[in-house]
Amino acid sequence: MAATWTSNDAWVLAAIAMRPQAKTLAELIATADAINHSVFNEAEFCQSIGRLLPAGLIGVDHQADRYWPTPEGTAIRKRWRHGMFTWADAIAPQLERLGQPLNTPWSLPAGNFDRALDSYRASFARYLGR
Repeated sequence: MAATWTSNDAWVLAAIAMRPQAKTLAELIATADAINHSVFNEAEFCQSIGRLLPAGLIGVDHQADRYWPTPEGTAIRKRWRHGMFTWADAIAPQLERLGQPLNTPWSLPAGNFDRALDSYRASFARYLGR
């Protein structure tokens, strides 16, 4: 079966390309939660990064914990006007136009995702005043 772009791929790209500057993984988790009211898991994140990187839509330096959109990724994001839940309708069709994604294996160093998730949860708890 041929690989196809998924809504998770669009979601991860939307989170990365929300702003042009590089973000940490904890910031991406927060952004993803803000735009979809959900938190992706490590497997979803790594699969999407392994598809978005070879497509030239994002840049990654996981040793420095930085993720950023390329000009091509930013161009796809520009079609999304930041309306609630409209990211999928704006971004997914553009991914499909790129053709089949490459399923390139990609992973984080052990423990990085859990530390970023813990950091996000702690900052969210502080925001709520807990």
